[in-house]
Amino acid sequence: MFYNSPPREARKIAEKQFAQKTAFKDKFEVVWNFISPYIKENRGKLIKTVGQSMLWREIGNKEYTTAKNKNYLRKSIEAYTKSIAFAPVGSKELSLAYANRSAVLFRASLYEDCLLDIERSLKADYPDKLKTKLYVRQALCFEALKPGSHIEKSISMANAMQWLPDLKKYNQKYDIIKEYSKMINELKKPREIIEFIPEINDNAIIVGASDAIELKKTNKNDQHIVATRDIKSGEFIYISEPFAATISNDLRFTNCWHCCRSTWASVPCDNCPNAIYCSDICKKKAWDSYHNIECLVLGELSQHALLTTDYTLTVKLFLKTLNLAGSLVELKKKVDDIDSMKNQGPIFTNGILDLNTIDNFYLLDYLKPTSNESNFEVLLGALGLYHMIPKSNRFLPLGKTDLISCKCKACVENWPTVNNLPSYQIEDIPIYEHKQH
Repeated sequence: MFYNSPPREARKIAEKQFAQKTAFKDKFEVVWNFISPYIKENRGKLIKTVGQSMLWREIGNKEYTTAKNKNYLRKSIEAYTKSIAFAPVGSKELSLAYANRSAVLFRASLYEDCLLDIERSLKADYPDKLKTKLYVRQALCFEALKPGSHIEKSISMANAMQWLPDLKKYNQKYDIIKEYSKMINELKKPREIIEFIPEINDNAIIVGASDAIELKKTNKNDQHIVATRDIKSGEFIYISEPFAATISNDLRFTNCWHCCRSTWASVPCDNCPNAIYCSDICKKKAWDSYHNIECLVLGELSQHALLTTDYTLTVKLFLKTLNLAGSLVELKKKVDDIDSMKNQGPIFTNGILDLNTIDNFYLLDYLKPTSNESNFEVLLGALGLYHMIPKSNRFLPLGKTDLISCKCKACVENWPTVNNLPSYQIEDIPIYEHKQH
């Protein structure tokens, strides 16, 4: 809970006042005046701290050195990622966490990701006495990725030799030649990462669509898509990113907070420890789109026991539309404008149809069935669940979240449950009483 429990009598009075109001604004005012005195000031906001970063780095070290542990590479990468996320910008802990994760990525034969973390560690002011080992690892990555090329590898080894005196001050037994020879013999073939990105010939009117389709209108002004040519089997005709997407809480440190792709060499938000990104590109897109505001509250939301992807996605959707509109006032105007055009089909901007905009996203009717067809297995589950539950019991939980009552035929006609169907009763095995003799 984000608030302390109010007195019971005060709640009863507020509920009575709430029931008497009809306008949303008045109802909101009643609730706000009732609960605001009891809102907790300190809600345990998650922030970047050196202590938390050190803790997760130690956990990563433990996971990494326990090689017999199942999935030790994945677990140690995730722990080091958390260490990176919690490390304050400019801190030594950030550079150490990047360097440690690069070691695991090297062991996992993810050499390109390893190079990314090495570069980040060096930019984050990695300690001079440890730089030699990092540059040796960098040289070995170049050797694995480009066996025939010697330029990058030579530069890395030259840097390793430059910082060797600093390493020797606290580790006189370190032999760079011996260490390099040992590690090069352990090199494996780079792990293949397949990224399938389909290509299409861009449509001149529909953003994300192929030139194999076009938009047509019927005599009744209904719009539909038709083919402009023969479409080959497996050919892509439309490619688009979602308007907004989110991930489950358990994937927050293994998947990009923006595009949701799996990532092993992620970068964190600079201001909070709650979001990681697969690249600086996704990081900037998220900040410009929604995270500039989300960053302030995501830490508190993530600690809520009832937090689900429904809530995080709702927050993203609202903040993205708010940023696009510019303000709440402008967003309200935008919604009113779209409402006035709801029956006119998709909205074009300068003759271009982009379905992934606030205008067309808002036009989606989530309460309207999108198809008369249903998956057979899904229908079996639905029939088994809902036809065993009386209408009154089905409506109890729905009434708390859905203000619009269901108008399906089964509910309107109040169809009987399975137990009351004659066909079901015929199949039932009667129970006979045992007569005593």
